[in-house]
Amino acid sequence: MKVTPSLRSPWLCSGLAVLFLSGYTSVPAQQSDTEYLEGAVLWQQTSGERRALSYQAFALARIMLDRDFRMTRRNRMRRAVIVDLDETVIDNTPNEARIVKEGRPFTPDSFTAWVNRAECDAVPGAVAFLNYANLRGVRVFYVSNRKQIEREGTARNLKKLGFPNVNDETLLLRPENGDTIKEPRRVAISARYQVVLLMGDDLNDFAAVFENSKSVESRAEAADRNKDQFGTRFIVLPNPMYGNWESAIYGYNLKLTEAEKAAKRRSALKAY
Repeated sequence: MKVTPSLRSPWLCSGLAVLFLSGYTSVPAQQSDTEYLEGAVLWQQTSGERRALSYQAFALARIMLDRDFRMTRRNRMRRAVIVDLDETVIDNTPNEARIVKEGRPFTPDSFTAWVNRAECDAVPGAVAFLNYANLRGVRVFYVSNRKQIEREGTARNLKKLGFPNVNDETLLLRPENGDTIKEPRRVAISARYQVVLLMGDDLNDFAAVFENSKSVESRAEAADRNKDQFGTRFIVLPNPMYGNWESAIYGYNLKLTEAEKAAKRRSALKAY
């Protein structure tokens, strides 16, 4: 899942632009603190453990899908699987690595440029599982908070990788009004299909209860209350690089400086 862009974008840049237009041209840009991100990107790109967890997630998804076919033989509604895109079925680590190497912040425009290159690789196990589901007559929906201007590049990338049934009905991106809440899209799918599985790298990919949980504590409590859903209906992919877990640490405060973010991260650590 790509977290709400404004939560990762350099809010300072807009202020600098205003100063520039006002005639103040000597204000230096704030250097983005990406050192803390380096280990997470390296783990995602190089660790066998990440690949193993991804294969494990999609193997479990196949087991649970097959179980549903065995246990529910008289479905009146066609089955569906809902998957997130970023770090769930496609891999954006080259873009994250570029952010680290260049020491620059995430920006919506730079992400759009990356998306439109259509160069994401598939997450291990994703293509095989979704094609298996499709062959069994399951409708695959790709529910993402990528923007509408990224639709063509996204669809081209998915088709190139061999993902099934990528079209305007199944590729549900953020609406034009910019609403990043996914629940209305999930509800619309559920009205026409029996949703057997949801897969994502962020709790917000699964249900409204998570989207409505905005603190570290409330997100953990929501996960605990819904523990029986994980591994049965909700299947989580690993992503230590970004997400609403990080935004919760910052209190969803868009105005924090890099130093303030670093202080928030440090204060959230629990040591003996």
